[in-house]
Amino acid sequence: MLSRRDIFKYLAGGGVGVGTGLLLGEVNQRPLETLLSTHIPPEDFSPGMDTWYNTLCRMCPAGCGISVRVREGRAKKIEGNPGHPVNRGGTCALGQASLNALYNPDRLRSPMRSDGEGGFVESSWDEALEAIAPRLGAMQSAGMGGRTWILTGGSLSSGEEALDKFGEALGANILRLGLDTPATELAAAKAIYGFNGLPHYDIGSADLVVSFGADFLGAWRSPVGYSKAYGEFRQGGDGHRGYLVQVEPRMSLTGVNADEWLPARPGTEGALALALAAELLGRSGPDAAPAGWEDLPGALSLDEAAALADLPAERLHALAERLASAKTPLVLGGGAAGAGANATETLTCVAALNRVLGAAGTTVRPNLAHAPRYSALSEIEEFVAGAANGEVSLVIVAGVDPLHDLPDSLGLRGALDRAELVVALDSFPSDTASAADWILATDTFFETWDDDISLPGTGKLSVTLQQPVQKRLYDTLSVTDIVLRLAQRSGGALAEALPHEDAEAYTRSEWATAWTNLGIQDDFDAGFRQVQQQGVWVADLAEGMADQFSAEAAAPAAPSEPQFAGDASEYPFVLHPFQTPGLREGKGARLPWIQELPDPQTSVAYGSWVEVNPATADGLDLRDGDVVEVSSQAGTVTAPVLRYPGVRPDVIAMPLGQGHQANGRYAQGRGVNPASLLAARGDDITGALAWAATRVALRKTGERVRMTKTSGVSRTLGRQILGPADEH
Repeated sequence: MLSRRDIFKYLAGGGVGVGTGLLLGEVNQRPLETLLSTHIPPEDFSPGMDTWYNTLCRMCPAGCGISVRVREGRAKKIEGNPGHPVNRGGTCALGQASLNALYNPDRLRSPMRSDGEGGFVESSWDEALEAIAPRLGAMQSAGMGGRTWILTGGSLSSGEEALDKFGEALGANILRLGLDTPATELAAAKAIYGFNGLPHYDIGSADLVVSFGADFLGAWRSPVGYSKAYGEFRQGGDGHRGYLVQVEPRMSLTGVNADEWLPARPGTEGALALALAAELLGRSGPDAAPAGWEDLPGALSLDEAAALADLPAERLHALAERLASAKTPLVLGGGAAGAGANATETLTCVAALNRVLGAAGTTVRPNLAHAPRYSALSEIEEFVAGAANGEVSLVIVAGVDPLHDLPDSLGLRGALDRAELVVALDSFPSDTASAADWILATDTFFETWDDDISLPGTGKLSVTLQQPVQKRLYDTLSVTDIVLRLAQRSGGALAEALPHEDAEAYTRSEWATAWTNLGIQDDFDAGFRQVQQQGVWVADLAEGMADQFSAEAAAPAAPSEPQFAGDASEYPFVLHPFQTPGLREGKGARLPWIQELPDPQTSVAYGSWVEVNPATADGLDLRDGDVVEVSSQAGTVTAPVLRYPGVRPDVIAMPLGQGHQANGRYAQGRGVNPASLLAARGDDITGALAWAATRVALRKTGERVRMTKTSGVSRTLGRQILGPADEH
């Protein structure tokens, strides 16, 4: 997989035309005097006057650009940057609530040292760095850097690049962790499209969208950007309103907005896509697909696929007709469809359907914003085994919370307990940070320098600059600053690899290097000031990218039968964890605005719930609010039932994001964490965590609670409040 450095090397090699023109031509500009960096207060600082700064939102991986209103030196309000190509002036609830992180009363205000009894005491940066750097220096001198593990996320930022350089110089191991990673989607794109990266899906140009599990209006990839495109899709530039079909076992926010919802049996999405591809290929002939695709081996007929997925055959035939008659169709795959044991096979079949439809190069285009390689389960198992054997001296956890976000069945908690020293870099006492020996308090993204390459892209390469909009509130440092200070104190190869004074100097150095490598002739200082003003640097990828699709992709094989952890006789339901737009995997739980934000489909706030189909609930004598025990081979949680008709009878759905053991007063002890139920099961091809491949059982406890909801019930309860009885 290409790294951040590889992307800029590709650009420098002439892969696409680049320059600074897009900074002026396509990005919104605000008055220059209001967009200077505030690490030194602006000269025109005036009480009661607004100053706006364009920067990067880091609340999710989408890479949206935001404009922050600052008054009296304090950030007051978030708006979307209208000139940013990803979100085009929009923001989501999580972005709007991000100021809750900056001013949160539970933010860490200085380095913290474990007292050895489950608590922490305040420390200083000198004491903290002196406790860690000599250990790093000794391991470096002894050639034992491999006893260090760095646990981080998967962004393409300068900050992540600094961690990479740190790890390379030390010889450390790096684990890139996350629950819902794009590993299976990347593998499918490589197999069918022939390029390394996530495709750009042009929803706005499509007249028919079929989504297999991708909740692009809710929490999948870039919901703000996709929502903008969805508006264009529905408006129909040629006067034709786009048609949306959602295929998934639990009705998501995208499913609610769809024209059709097809509740397919979990794990059968690939068989459906391949059956549709074979049907359409039979109608249009082999010229509609790459060479060698005259036959799709193992493809089921539409009737057979419908029976496998437990769908009415006539609805699948009708969908085939719609696809055949569409002018600009688009098929998406993601969410639970990309998180089963056969996930890569499933998404490969979805991508193959796009190629048969002729979508490759029209509504599906290459995207240079390549995602980094996330760690497979085998790499996590290597770390856990090394810790068990006493081979892990130091663990650095940078900005991730794997003890909450990932399944307990992976054994990460035990591995951290066995490591000699655990250092967490975090702004909050997260579940993982609370298990560390040291917590090095980090800045929020409002207080420091960084950048990111937007994911999943818009057909343009968007590098968004993160700049401080106000001074630090507390005695904190950015992750990059901490890495730089540790490198300098450790000396040797670490100091040589990272000689920069601070995060600002490092970020500017990264941009200056890219500027030179790209052959941009404009003055760098002037160009960088433009980027600060406008918040983003953009390169159009349309030219030179048309030939990125492979003409020799192998025809996809039929996906294997879906497999789930747990015997169906003992665990009769498939667990469907899902992200809500606010909580996501758990980052939003520490924000009070997000906790009180009702779920858009159920209107539940402040907790967790178990969605059960009414027919299933009737069979188990369950009403709304009945507390049930949900158990799997990996664990057990208890939560109240919510009867939800938008979930299959053989599926149990639970929202992610709650169930924190720490993470501040707003998150701690609220709700339950369904990730603790997940088995340590991986995708058969990539080894990525198959978080949609666990079976569970339900048991009524006899307890009952009243859930916090902003709505009543969806039934009239016998009252004729809608008109005469024969009208409804």
